[in-house]
Formats: sequence, C-alpha cells, structure tokens
Amino acid sequence: MLYHVLFLFMWIAAIHTNTIGCTLIYSIAIVVYNEGGLAAIPVVKNLIGAIGLGCYCWGTTIILDGGKELHGLKAIAVLMIAAIFATTGHAQDFRDRSADTTRGRKTIPLLLSQPVARWSLAAITVAWTIGLIALWKPPAIVTLAYVAAGMRCLGGFLSSYDEKDDYVSYCCFGFLVATYYLSSLV
Repeated sequence: MLYHVLFLFMWIAAIHTNTIGCTLIYSIAIVVYNEGGLAAIPVVKNLIGAIGLGCYCWGTTIILDGGKELHGLKAIAVLMIAAIFATTGHAQDFRDRSADTTRGRKTIPLLLSQPVARWSLAAITVAWTIGLIALWKPPAIVTLAYVAAGMRCLGGFLSSYDEKDDYVSYCCFGFLVATYYLSSLV
C-alpha cells in the first residue's frame, strides 16, 4: 500500500516540478526492476540502478535550475553519472554479501572471486577519476577531493574483505560519486 501511495506522490511532485520525463523513465525502471524481476540479473541490476540514479540527478538538476530541461554540460553530467554507476554499481554489493548469499542473489561480488571483483572496481574507478579530471578540468581542490575520496574508498575495498569495512568503503564511494556529479555542474 505504501509503495503505491509513494508512487502517486512521486507523480504529483513530477507534475508540479516539471520532471515528468525523468519520472516516467524512473517509473518504468522501478517496475521492470521490482515486478519484472530484472533485479536478479547482476549486470542488468546495475544498468537499471544507473537509470534510477540518472533520473534522480536529472530531476534534481531540473528543479535546481528553475524547471528548465537539461541541455549541454548538464545533460552530459547526468549521462556520465549514469555511466559511472552502470560500471561501478556493484560497489554497493560488497557490504551485504552474506545476506545476498542467504537470499540466493547473484551479485558481481559473489559471482567473481573477491580479488577480481575488488580490483576490477578499483581499475574502473581509477579510470573514471582520471577521465573526469581530464574532461572537466576541475580546480586543484576538487581534483584533490576526487583523489582523496577515491584513495580512501578503494583503499578500504582492497585492504579488507569484512562487510562492516565494506559498508564504510561504500559510504566513501557514495561521496566520491557525488563529488563527480557536483563538480561537473560547477
């Protein structure tokens, strides 16, 4: 019941904030993810999560920009954040491997060996960090924030396989992704 009520409120908010396009895409993504069962497929799970995150950023950007549709660098930033999550979204799955195993979920950290899953996340994150620094050419302080957040995040994922530590590393990962997005809008 709460799910349906919140869905209705989401659409009411979309009408009032001029975010109908991203809300429609987000609604479809929710339905195929949950009711369609696509959350059970690891790669598809990350892609649909990326669509969801992209829609969050799209809607937030429209609201903060006074209802104007996305264009130019803002649209590129939203697409980039979705691409980042599509390729690194499995960072969230390290922190609850035991629960995923119990529920029979198939996530990238369970399908690959821990070293392969963690080092692949590290390589992709380093590539995104270098690529975004080259693309956005942020001020030195932002570049330093990228590097510091990335090092903390990846240092945590690579140095400990404990789920409690993975939770902290995922929080740092969230900060890193937020830093990527926010600095692209500046």
